[in-house]
Amino acid sequence: MPYPVTVHPFPSATRYSCAYERGAPSARNALVYIPGLTGGPHAIDLSQISSTLENSPNLGYSLWEFRMRSSYTGFGFSSLANDADDIASFVKYLRSLGKEKIVLMGHSTGCQDCIVYSIQEKKYPDTPAVDGYVLLAPVSDREMGGMILPKEAMEESVRVAKRMIDEGRGQEVMGRGSIPGIFQSPVTAYRWWSLAAKGGDDDFFSSDLSDDRLKEIFGRVDRPILFLPCEKDELVPPTVDRLQLLSRWTRSCPEGMASSLSGFVPGANHVVYDPDAWEYIAQKLDGFFRTSLNC
Repeated sequence: MPYPVTVHPFPSATRYSCAYERGAPSARNALVYIPGLTGGPHAIDLSQISSTLENSPNLGYSLWEFRMRSSYTGFGFSSLANDADDIASFVKYLRSLGKEKIVLMGHSTGCQDCIVYSIQEKKYPDTPAVDGYVLLAPVSDREMGGMILPKEAMEESVRVAKRMIDEGRGQEVMGRGSIPGIFQSPVTAYRWWSLAAKGGDDDFFSSDLSDDRLKEIFGRVDRPILFLPCEKDELVPPTVDRLQLLSRWTRSCPEGMASSLSGFVPGANHVVYDPDAWEYIAQKLDGFFRTSLNC
């Protein structure tokens, strides 16, 4: 169903960058949706989120999406570091508009972007601060790859990627036979290693990470964070104790940062096709804004 947006060109390392705002342009706060691999502006129907925000004008939020270097098929040539830089450019633009509170909502690999942004914000003083994070459908790309490729093939693909990186060929494309067939676009050796190797740059949500490693990842998050894994996420191995893993994530955050509203989205698969699931997510966001961000 058609819907209107307000288009905002803004300066960024990504040429001709534009952001798309749904809701009242006068909204004082911004919810920024950051999709996962192959995602980009308007790839997911966010109508229920937008409607909830519009029907709660006292919250003062509008919904934003924007184009990054990794959007759509660009993910295979990009990195979380690039994403963090693109997000920083956009947050600067939102601050220039006078937005009071900015919340990043990552979906799938967009959750890794949120974590990297929280680290970059501490590491580089010129990175503009945000006010909160929402992690929707966080999963381990490494464990997902292990569900698609046989163990030996997965290990060999990581070895090939690492060898290419060591040879200075990290930005060259992996052979089609070395990566899962679900990736229809080219993927560089670096990006595949980052996604598929234990300890890779994308490896934040694997179930076999130690408690110490999880504290390194989540212990630096100093803004309110809402975890919303999906109850029926088909990209999580059936051997994983999902409830225990969620508990480990929230316990690894600094005291008071993980929202008590964190929990599984009932009936939701990874992409979240179920309209009822989106309604549930929208209500969780409403509660998060009110309880953790004092809206």
